Amino acid sequence: MDERPESNYDLEEPTLFNTGNPYFLLFFAASCLFSTFFLQQVLVIANQTRLSITLAPTAGILLPIYILTRRFPLGLRDQLRIHKPDMRVLLWVVMASLAIVIVVDYLYIFSQRVLPPPENYLEGLKNIRPTNVWTAVVTFFGLCIVVPVAEEIIIRGIVQRVFARNMGDLLAFLLAGALFGVIHLNPHLLASMVTFGIFLGFIFYATRNLTYAIVAHATLNCVAFVQLSLADEEDMEMAPFYLQEIWYLFAAAALVGILLWQIKKGSPSDDEPPEDPLNSQIQ
Repeated sequence: MDERPESNYDLEEPTLFNTGNPYFLLFFAASCLFSTFFLQQVLVIANQTRLSITLAPTAGILLPIYILTRRFPLGLRDQLRIHKPDMRVLLWVVMASLAIVIVVDYLYIFSQRVLPPPENYLEGLKNIRPTNVWTAVVTFFGLCIVVPVAEEIIIRGIVQRVFARNMGDLLAFLLAGALFGVIHLNPHLLASMVTFGIFLGFIFYATRNLTYAIVAHATLNCVAFVQLSLADEEDMEMAPFYLQEIWYLFAAAALVGILLWQIKKGSPSDDEPPEDPLNSQIQ
């Protein structure tokens, strides 16, 4: 007698996650990240720091991901769970992202006191600071659109889902968050970026929709873009106004907790994508 498939996923069209080997996916993700770092350094050496924000993640992450996902009938968006957001949940995500900015900036300022940022990091900030409309457009496009999309696709869209297969969701978004901090390659950014990475990982876990994580990431980068654009070179190392009073930190942390609970509770379970096919391969 013919064996019956153990899961409905066996009857679905093949995707990157129900046919791809998890170790291959992790190797692929690591290769994309290393390629991005290499291209970024080449462009920085060529005195093209501003363009590196856009070109490096596009060539190192977005293009390889697009080429790989084209091998399967389902498109990139369906395979990576980039779905249309619910506007109410999206509003909560944006509000939580604005609140987490305060927590992240506090950690950043504290880390600066223990591990002062290197000269090349501060010089890089000055090099990408917009000086006219054209440089503002280029910087905004790279920092607030390309980088969030590329990093979320690779960290949350691939790595976190692979980790979740054998480790469970909790450990998966914690480890993916730690990896997110490590890939920024600056010790003084580690605490703040790990915290933000865990925040993004929870949003993806709670909603099962990568769009929310991309929007959250873009929100923080937009705040950074505004701060970078408005600050004079002499003021770039000064703390924002909300870091002058400690109560901002406690209020922001409490608000983040409340909003994350609302995001988890309010995500429409009936319309949620089904369980990750990576977890449903034939035993």
